[in-house]
Amino acid sequence: MFGFGMSTYGNLTNASMAHIPFMAFNPYGMTNFGGDIQIFPVEPYRQTQVGLMFNPVAQMMGWPAGLYEGGGCGLTPQINMNSVIARASAMAAQCFNSMASQNINSALQAIAGQKAKIQSQLQADDLKAEDKKKLEEQLKQLEEYEKQINELKTSSLDPKSVYAKTNELQKAINDTIAGKPTKTEAQGSQQSSQSQSSQSQPSQSQPSQSSQSPESQKPESSQDEKVKPSSFTSWVDDMANAIWGAGTGDYLEQGCSEITKDDVIERMVQWNKIHPEESFMEAFMGDAGYTQKRTYGRHILNQIRNKALELGIDLSKDKDYLACMKVMNGSFSWAYIDNSVADNYNALIKKVAKKMGYNYEYTPYSMMPKS
Repeated sequence: MFGFGMSTYGNLTNASMAHIPFMAFNPYGMTNFGGDIQIFPVEPYRQTQVGLMFNPVAQMMGWPAGLYEGGGCGLTPQINMNSVIARASAMAAQCFNSMASQNINSALQAIAGQKAKIQSQLQADDLKAEDKKKLEEQLKQLEEYEKQINELKTSSLDPKSVYAKTNELQKAINDTIAGKPTKTEAQGSQQSSQSQSSQSQPSQSQPSQSSQSPESQKPESSQDEKVKPSSFTSWVDDMANAIWGAGTGDYLEQGCSEITKDDVIERMVQWNKIHPEESFMEAFMGDAGYTQKRTYGRHILNQIRNKALELGIDLSKDKDYLACMKVMNGSFSWAYIDNSVADNYNALIKKVAKKMGYNYEYTPYSMMPKS
C-alpha cells in the first residue's frame, strides 16, 4: 500500500485503498489515467477497449480480442480515447436519466400535494373573491407545469438537457407554491413601479425637501441599524419550501449564500419562531446533500464565528465551536458529515443570540423523532 502511495506513477486514491485487501481474490484493474493511481473492479469495463493494467485474477478471465495482450501493459497505457468517451457518455447518460427521474417524481408529488390543498381551500364558504382568484391562478400555473413535466417523460432531448429542464421547472414550481410572482408578473410589476417612480420624481431644477433631508442621505443599509428577525419571514418561507418541497438544488444554495455575519442570528431566530418544531440547522442537515452540507455548513459556521468575534465572544476553547470545526473540516469531512452536529451549531447560535438579546430555543437532535 505504501509503495502505491509513494509511486512515481501518481498517488493512490483513497477510494482505491479500500480494494487493496481483496486484490488477491477478485478481478481488478489499475490505471493512472487522470494523474492518480486508481484500482477498480473490472466487471463494468469488460466490454470496453480501454487501456488498463490487470492483476493476475483479472488476467485469467475471458477478454475481448485485443484488449489484453498480456505482459507489457504498464501503469501508463495507450488509451483508446473513443472508447473512454463512449463509456463515460453512457455512464453519464444513465446518471442524468436517474437524477431527472427523481426530479420529475418529486416535482409531480409537490404539485399533487399543492393542488389538493388549493382544491380544499376553494371549498371554504368564507373565501374572499380576491383570494379565490389568486388560488385559481396558482392552480392553473401548477397544471401548466405538470403538463410540461409529463412531456419531459417522452421528450427527444438528451438526458443532460432533460435534467437541466427539470431543475428549472422545480424552481418554478417552488416559486409558485411559495406564492412568488412568475417572471412575466415580476417584469410587469417592475415596469409599473418604474413608471410610478418616474412620475413621482420632482424636476431636477426644483428638488423636493424630502430628497434633501438627512434621512434620505443615509445609505440604504447601515451597520449601525439593527436588522429585525421579522424582516426574514420571506426567507424562512422560501428556505422551508426548498428543504421540504420538490428537491433542494440551487434554491437552497442561493438562500444559504445570502447569510452574512450581520444577519445569521436574526435568520435563525426567525426560523425558530415560524418552525419551532425543528431548527434551521436540523432541517438543513437532515435534507441537504453531502456537498451542500460541507460547502454551506462551513459558510454558516464562518458567519456565526465572525459575529461572535465581533461581539467579543472567545471561541478558542468553546466546545461547540470546536466540535463544528472538527466535523466540517476534519479528515473524514470529505466523505461523511454527521447530522447531529446541528446540536453544536444550535448551542453556538444560542450563545451568540443571548449576547445580542435574543431568546433562541431548540429541540436537541438526539431528542427529535427520526423517520
